[in-house]
Amino acid sequence: MKAYAELYQATRSFENIDELEYSEWVKNNVTSDIFSNPNSPYYGIKTDCADAAIALRVIYSYEQKLSFEYRENNGRILTEKTSLFDHVSSNQIEKLKAFIAYIGENTGSEILAHYNTYPIELKSIRPGDLYITRWKNSNGEFTRHVYIIKEVLATGDFTLISSTTPRAIRPLLARKGMPLKIFTESPFGFKRFLNDVRANPRIMPDYSLFQYEAIKSGEESFFKLVKNTLKVTEDTLELNIQRLTENVCVALKARVNVVQIASEEKKKLRNTCFKKSQYDEYSSPSRDRNIIQDIERLRNGYRTIVKRDLALELEESTKKGLDYLIGEDKTDSALSAMRDLCNVKVPFPNGQFATIHIKLFYDRYKIALISSNPNHSLESRWGFKGPDNSCPDL
Repeated sequence: MKAYAELYQATRSFENIDELEYSEWVKNNVTSDIFSNPNSPYYGIKTDCADAAIALRVIYSYEQKLSFEYRENNGRILTEKTSLFDHVSSNQIEKLKAFIAYIGENTGSEILAHYNTYPIELKSIRPGDLYITRWKNSNGEFTRHVYIIKEVLATGDFTLISSTTPRAIRPLLARKGMPLKIFTESPFGFKRFLNDVRANPRIMPDYSLFQYEAIKSGEESFFKLVKNTLKVTEDTLELNIQRLTENVCVALKARVNVVQIASEEKKKLRNTCFKKSQYDEYSSPSRDRNIIQDIERLRNGYRTIVKRDLALELEESTKKGLDYLIGEDKTDSALSAMRDLCNVKVPFPNGQFATIHIKLFYDRYKIALISSNPNHSLESRWGFKGPDNSCPDL
């Protein structure tokens, strides 16, 4: 006789009311540090973008004692009744973490899109839904990403949260606006979890293939349609600039946590260097490039506003801070306005700290002072002179 078996005992299956409550839970209860905060019961779960979406669904199912199903690409269906993780622990959360890790190691965004979600009407998009996309990179290779919709804003934009590769313990990154990459075909796009992976998706609430016709009009038109379908208030240039600025600031604050986590792990190595696998987990090249791309979206967006003589539609303090960002105003008052837009506190050893604003990070990155190497000192990671380090870039 087994001492323990299933992950947890489910008391019922997902019903429509549970789906709505799941949506509210994602909106109101999921925090960016759910996997990276040592005080979280789910601390230590490694995620990439697909893993994060699946993990949240598993966690909610566990907390509400709802049944959970996930179809692998070989057709096998994993449920909370699995006994695959009996050997891990008698502790349910530890078994749950092992279950999530197993799915993460043996699945991805393609399987999530093909077998475990269904396409929905644009007007029905809500928190907890997913945006799954695939595109070809500059090398002609497919890149994939999964966003979790955390909030639908009044302007029709989204608050999106996601993880990235490689799989690692990290905060989820939040951004406001529309997703950065358009999908081009089924089964990608705006999707919702199937609560019964054996069921015909066509019978699911809000099922629709309309988005696959709508994307034929192109990326700009498609996202404009999504925004107009969902909005309850008109957007403004000021709100748009605020979203762009907040995306950068949130990303910089998330980088503080990522760099700090890497520094703590480096201390455990004493005087040795990260090995390749650890290096990949704790380095930040793609994160840093994404921050720079967001800053350039902000800079280019503001330059377009100025070129079209629309800057008067912005608040004076916003305009002054952005003039500093693009180098048009180098006065102390403009610097102060820049700091008011975003000023991030960065901890250094021995209780010291520095503050980083958007332009400072951008300028230092452009002259190769910002280090993505987790072997480097905290100071060097932010473009300040730190202790010398002999560990190589891997």
